[in-house]
Amino acid sequence: MVLLIIIGLLLVGLGVWLAVFQRAKKANVALEIQAQPTKTYDEVKEALEAMQDYDPNYRELVEVKGVAQASQPTLAPFSHTRVAFYVAENYQVSEDTEEYRDSNGARKIRTTKHEDKLSEEVSTADLLCKDAAGNEIVIETNGIANKLDLIKSYDTLDRSNTGPANPRGMLNVRGTGRRIIGYKLVEKTFAAGAPLYVLGEAYMMSNRIYIGPPKDPKQPFIVTSKSEEQMLASTKSSQSASLFGGLGLMVLGLVLFIVGIVK
Repeated sequence: MVLLIIIGLLLVGLGVWLAVFQRAKKANVALEIQAQPTKTYDEVKEALEAMQDYDPNYRELVEVKGVAQASQPTLAPFSHTRVAFYVAENYQVSEDTEEYRDSNGARKIRTTKHEDKLSEEVSTADLLCKDAAGNEIVIETNGIANKLDLIKSYDTLDRSNTGPANPRGMLNVRGTGRRIIGYKLVEKTFAAGAPLYVLGEAYMMSNRIYIGPPKDPKQPFIVTSKSEEQMLASTKSSQSASLFGGLGLMVLGLVLFIVGIVK
């Protein structure tokens, strides 16, 4: 059948993408983690200052370690805990209920759960990587908070203000209904004083050192509370998953392709 042939080809293509391109991307990250020596604040500063007279926009890929701090006291809005950086998200959680008939004509009820993001708040204070001597490197976060390996530190469902539209909390339209269950509050954070591993491009601006995503999109940008060893192990595990997952999809795609041709 034509449909089986098309699905088979799509699965083969997806498998090739996973096994070849995604695996290569993960391999490049692992290589950079292994290849980059950990530099001190003074080493990064010396390298950048040495290039300022030749190229004021000079950037260099570096690996640094320290602890996470904020440039000013910062409290996460839901948990009210002191953090170095946070992303706070508010979701409306609801259920849609509808009536339908199955293949035998019997009436059935189907319920579907929804989570709709209502708002997102991001730290305004600078995220800092601070060493034992108190030296600070500013980590870029503006517009790229989703690139940070933040830890989910708060996740709760608030049912205190569901605002039902009728005594049963349902908005009824011809046998269908939506019930607001509550509001899900989520915080992803770097705790103040948590260990910080950073791999990215360092540059100087207004006599301060910054680290942000490399200009070359093929180079990695990592900001995490995991250790270098944990990051390397996680990256290698992702490589294996991409390889075997891709091979599995290719085999399944070929089977469907052959079945489609035979039929």
